[in-house]
Parts: sequence; structure tokens; C-alpha cells
Amino acid sequence: MESKWILKVIVKTILTVILTIFVCVALLVTTACIPRSMIQKQSEVSAEYFATKAPFQVLIGDYINSMQDNYSDTVLCNIIYCIDTQQPLKSVIEAKYAQEPDQENYEGYRKVVRGETEANAEYGRYWHGTMLLLRSLMILFSIKTIRFIFGTAIVLLQALIIFILAKRGHISFCGCYIISFILVQPWMFFTSLEYSTAFLTATVVELAILMKKKKQTDIDTMPFFAAVGVITFFVDFLTTETLTFTLPMMILLVENNGVERKCRYILKNGVCWIAGYFGMFITKVLFLLAISGKEVAESSIAEGFLRVGGEVRQGNISIAPVVNALGRFDGAIWHNLACLYPISTKNMKEPLAWLTSLLILIVGLGMVYLFHDKIQWGLFFPLTLIAMIPYARFLVLSNHSYIHFFITYRAQMVSISVFLFFVYENSFKILANANRRNRVRTSH
Repeated sequence: MESKWILKVIVKTILTVILTIFVCVALLVTTACIPRSMIQKQSEVSAEYFATKAPFQVLIGDYINSMQDNYSDTVLCNIIYCIDTQQPLKSVIEAKYAQEPDQENYEGYRKVVRGETEANAEYGRYWHGTMLLLRSLMILFSIKTIRFIFGTAIVLLQALIIFILAKRGHISFCGCYIISFILVQPWMFFTSLEYSTAFLTATVVELAILMKKKKQTDIDTMPFFAAVGVITFFVDFLTTETLTFTLPMMILLVENNGVERKCRYILKNGVCWIAGYFGMFITKVLFLLAISGKEVAESSIAEGFLRVGGEVRQGNISIAPVVNALGRFDGAIWHNLACLYPISTKNMKEPLAWLTSLLILIVGLGMVYLFHDKIQWGLFFPLTLIAMIPYARFLVLSNHSYIHFFITYRAQMVSISVFLFFVYENSFKILANANRRNRVRTSH
């Protein structure tokens, strides 16, 4: 009987992955058929907007966590404009855009929009699924307004998530969740699609989890997370992709504290998420191989795997010395930790990031050690596993995490939430309850 159940879950998960891939590709091709003339006006406005911005512009003082990524958004808008509506599938697979040698990133976009050049470079290793929303929205809005729409959607949906959790009695968790949300600088979601796409996806998945029935079996969650993995690779630029698994899973564990075998629960659903994610990656590679040929496909795969353990340099400066493997792994962690604090670009030093983080960790765990009663390890051990996923990702994709830390650090939102929740439940809450009991005794 159990073997039949397992087979049923596996079959449903595989079919869900295939169906989700088909729907994603179909929608992308459909969106690619929008005539270029319909996005011409807003593309011109967007190109001129990017011409006034630095590729990576610090918006608040000199703080590293207030860096606006205009470079990636310019490339994305460039790709969207260069879509050939006569060959929509081929065009979205190749993801070509206009690039001007030895010129600023925005020049290629501006020139192609003006009709002064044509697409001459490809970005084929990603699906660029953001185009579903971006190309449609650009019929009416420029990139500046679209960024505002994405940011507003994230903030409002996160507020709704917090409201639902609070209404269901998870008040202390909501407080921890709000602090962690603030620490990843939500105002920056209004400034770049590169920051908001994966986070918006994770937010929608969280809300879907809260809307589903409370008691969910493997046949509900495993296909669901497999579909989420597919969608994550489809829309994400390898930024904070783990959040689409870690945030919803954290919500599931907090909501369903009675779930048995939580570690196995995390593992099974995590494997499904990974299967969906890599299923979409393999699909893209196969399409690229069929349409663009072996050389382009191999080049795209090589560029993608460069993010695993590729060469990095000190200060991310091309003429600086190469960092050794240990330094790369070390930097992949502390660069991301540094972005949680108000550290300026000039004072971004390793000791400051590590010492600040370790001090907070020691104080928090010290509070738990001194004041804890009975720790619910059945809940907090699985939550700790979820909290460690961002750091495992930083190490596995050390090149990417070392270089693009100002994007990837937001994956730590789940880690901060779990840490604060653990400390509060096992120290501050114990102290508050003890003080309440003392006041009751005194009053009698």
C-alpha cells in the first residue's frame, strides 16, 4: 500500500513539473508575440532613464546595501525589446540584445530602441521569465513605474502575510519576521527588478501556502514545491532563488507545529524543489542546443557553472589580485553578512562583518542558555536547517555570492527570522512569563 502511495506521489510530481514547464514556455512565447510597436514608446522612455543612471548606483549615503542594480535591468529591457515577434520561440531561447563595445551598458539599449543598431549578443543561459510581466506592463508603463509596481506588490503582499499569521496567533513570530524583512531593506525592491523578482515569487508562494488547507500530505506539498522550483528558475536571475523554498517552508513549519518527521518533510520537499529547478534548467539547455547549436549551449552552460567556483578578485576589481579558494568561500559569507548592517563601501572590512555577526549570535545564544526552560527542538531543529540553507548556497555558488553579494544577501531573511524567533521563544518570552507570575503573586 505504501509503495503505491509513493508511486502516486512521484508520478504526480513528475507530471506537475512537465505541465508547469509547458505552461511557462507557452506563456513566454505568447508574451513574445506582443508587437514591438506596442512597447516602443515606453522602451524609449526607459532607455533615456537608464542613460541618466550609473550601472550600480548607491542611493543612500555610501551604504553598500543601498546599491541600485541598473545594469541587469537594462539588459533585461534590452532583451525584451529585441524579441523577434516573427520567431518568438527562437527569440526567447536565444535572448539576444544589443551591446556596444567599450561603451556604457545603456548605450546598446538606447541605440537599438532608436533603430541605430541590432541585437548582437546573447544571454541564453536563463529563461528571462520576468518578461511575462515586464513586456506586458511596458505597453503602458516605463521601467521606473514598473519597478514601483513590483515593490508595491511585495510590500502589500508581505503585509497581508503578516496580518494572516498574526490573526492565527503567531504574534511573536510576526515580530521576528517584520524585523528580518526590514533588515533586507524592502525599500530597495522599488529600485531594481533584479532584487524584486525572486522575492515577489517567494511572497506569492508564501501566500499560497497560507491559503491552502492546514493539514497537507506529501501528495499536496511535493508536487507544489516541484512546480515552485520550475517557476523559480524560469523567472529568477540566480539572485535570492532559495527564498522561494525557505520562506514558504518556514511558514509551513510554524503553522503546522504538529507535523511529524519535519526533517524528512524538509528533505522530500527540498528534493522536489531542486528537481523542478534543474528540470527547467535542462529544458532550457535542450532548447538552446536544438535552436542555437552545441557551441552556444556549451558556452552558456560554462558561463552558468562559472558562478560555482569561478575566479574572483579582491574588491571585485579586474586588475586586483586573484583570491584563493579559501578567500573566495570566506568572502562569499562575510560579504553577504556585511550587507545586513549600515556599512559603507569604504569601510566594508571582513573583521567588522564577522565580529558584529558573531557578537549578535553569542549574545542571543547566551540569553537562551541563561533563561531557557524546555526548548521545542521538534520545531527549532528543522527551522535551523532551513536557516542554514542560504549559507550553504553562498558556499556552493561562491563565485556568484562573492561578487553579487548586494543582491544575494536578502536570502538571509529566513535565517534572521529563525534566529530571532528562537531567541525570543527561549529567553525573552520565558522572562516575560516569569515577571507576569511574580506580579500575580505580589498582587495576592
